[in-house]
Amino acid sequence: MKIIFTLMAVIGLSVSSFAQTVAVSSDSFASDTTVGKPAKKSSKWFDYSRNIVKVNLTSLALNNYAVSYERLVGRKISVIGSFRYMPKTKITSTMLGKTILDIADEDGKDIEALATSNTAITAGVRFYTGSRAGAKGIYAELYGRYGNFKLDYDYSFRSNGKDYRMLIHGNANGFGGGLLIGGQFTVAKNLFIDIYIVGAHYGKTTGNIDGISDLRSMTPAERKDMQDDINDIAGDIVSKDFIKAEVNENGVKGKLNGPFIGARALGITIGWGF
Repeated sequence: MKIIFTLMAVIGLSVSSFAQTVAVSSDSFASDTTVGKPAKKSSKWFDYSRNIVKVNLTSLALNNYAVSYERLVGRKISVIGSFRYMPKTKITSTMLGKTILDIADEDGKDIEALATSNTAITAGVRFYTGSRAGAKGIYAELYGRYGNFKLDYDYSFRSNGKDYRMLIHGNANGFGGGLLIGGQFTVAKNLFIDIYIVGAHYGKTTGNIDGISDLRSMTPAERKDMQDDINDIAGDIVSKDFIKAEVNENGVKGKLNGPFIGARALGITIGWGF
């Protein structure tokens, strides 16, 4: 079952606005000795988009839909906000999920019943390099992220030749901050491409899990074994104390408490500036 949390880590763990075009000019004024006539003005203009609306293309590999809005607030400084939504999806049905299973040489039986959905809101400040004004060039982005994750898992446990099944529901919220290095460039007039090179964030995750099942036929020792099995799911991936569950005759209830870790890398978004 640890492959579940490996996939969830990759997902989240997990994911840039209305515009006007402005111009910067470098002006030089020639003196005019003719009385009553204004000086002639010669200038060189560079147009750039102050606002950019973007769509993340690579997030589609995980059935994610992500949009962002970026607003230039200084010559080479911008603020950016994004929203990501993933509808309820079986991980094994996504392109990335299948690829991970192939690499890990897994048949997917352990996670074929796992369905998850999530939303994330990210806000950041970007600092661009380059001599020309505008939101283009290599950048460093300081960002904060909030994420909400829901999952349904058809959990199974075998004890003394008998199989027990229980649908476990999970709901977790994560808050964190991090750094992203990337590059944004114009490929045509008003058309931008934004490439996430490497980035990561860290924070805190809290949440709950619960499952209802008639476990009265289990002995106290068997329920303790099931409880230990559930608590150990995330042991090798997050931390041994990430899940604190208690199993009783009616099912399981538990708390989630641990780090909120995510990576942002090799992502491509396309945007329109105006």
